[in-house]
Amino acid sequence: MWQMCLRTRLEISPGDRVFLIYEHADELPDLAVPFIKDGLAKKECCVYVADDPPVRTTNALAERGVDVDREAKRGALMLLSRPAHSAPPPSGAAKMMERILRSVRAADGFAGVRLALELTPAGGMEIGNDLLVQHNSLFDVTCVPGTLTSVCMYRRNRFHPSTLHDLVHSRTKVVAGDDVYLNLCALFQGLDRAGRDVLLQSARARRVRRGEFFFHQGDRADHVYVLTRGMVKLVRTDPEGRSVIPHIALPSEPFGHVSILGGETQLIAAQALEDARALVWDASTIRHMITRHPSVSSNVVRLMTERVVESWNYAHDVATERSDRRIGRLLLQLAQTVGRTAQTRNAVELSLSHQDLAEMASTTQFTVSRVLSGWKRQNIVDVGRERIVVLDRQRLRAAVGARS
Repeated sequence: MWQMCLRTRLEISPGDRVFLIYEHADELPDLAVPFIKDGLAKKECCVYVADDPPVRTTNALAERGVDVDREAKRGALMLLSRPAHSAPPPSGAAKMMERILRSVRAADGFAGVRLALELTPAGGMEIGNDLLVQHNSLFDVTCVPGTLTSVCMYRRNRFHPSTLHDLVHSRTKVVAGDDVYLNLCALFQGLDRAGRDVLLQSARARRVRRGEFFFHQGDRADHVYVLTRGMVKLVRTDPEGRSVIPHIALPSEPFGHVSILGGETQLIAAQALEDARALVWDASTIRHMITRHPSVSSNVVRLMTERVVESWNYAHDVATERSDRRIGRLLLQLAQTVGRTAQTRNAVELSLSHQDLAEMASTTQFTVSRVLSGWKRQNIVDVGRERIVVLDRQRLRAAVGARS
């Protein structure tokens, strides 16, 4: 089932950088072999870096029709390994990337380079967020846009959950089984394997195109969702038609769960900001999990408390902060959490309209347009149709008095 989910969701284009989060080593060939075969067919040089001597990958390639020796002799296929005693990041990562860089530079005459890299910490070492950021940043020195297509593979149980949260929220393509998203979902933290299996068996997947709704405000509150792809804005609209966006859900985050505890109808609408996929359960299934599993009931209390605190902070900012400062600080927060790296160095692109930003900052679209126009003249931001690009975060912080 995991492999089927993997095949149907993995769509790779030249120049993509993909993060794969997997559970068991036996799952790797189902991704690595098609990835390499596709690259060879497109006349690209393929580099595979394994944690151990790549015997498993070599055998899997041969079993699926690849002449490993011939492709290696002509320089189209390089199978490398990291010794088990390699130094931890960042020094070990730097040495490994230097080796990969030499292989990439040697790939002259090919249409591009494909890199598949196993990133399982050696010797039981757990990689934290800071080291992982340094590790991944080393890709920048090898990446020539459109020529290097990479898949970095992370074994879930060897990384701290907060590190994996950063990966799935990184706005880079992520491939993971539904069980990984359940493990990372705050609503189900601490749930045992048997409980997760029940959820996986009872879940159904729902896909929604950009601009469409998972549900509308006022619909019956009879389902709970966990996002596995895309972004979803949660919108609350008053009787006069004025809307606010209290939250944007990212992969692994639940939504719809508040309403099933507080009444019969949805208190908000859930609209996809981009093509999205979510796991869905009947409300009765989730209520059963809450009553049967103390960890889930504790998670519900914690999540509700976090939402209350967010609401208090939001109300305080609206009452005490100027609109331009609210807009700027919101842009900085969004750049950190939902932004995509733009083509311009250090720029971050947000797939949001002026109206979206106004509803999140509790102001008017006119005010947002006025503030952004001023920052655009200073080359702090750039704006387009349903697109805002933060060009200089440091100057934006200075403009709104935010700390680094």
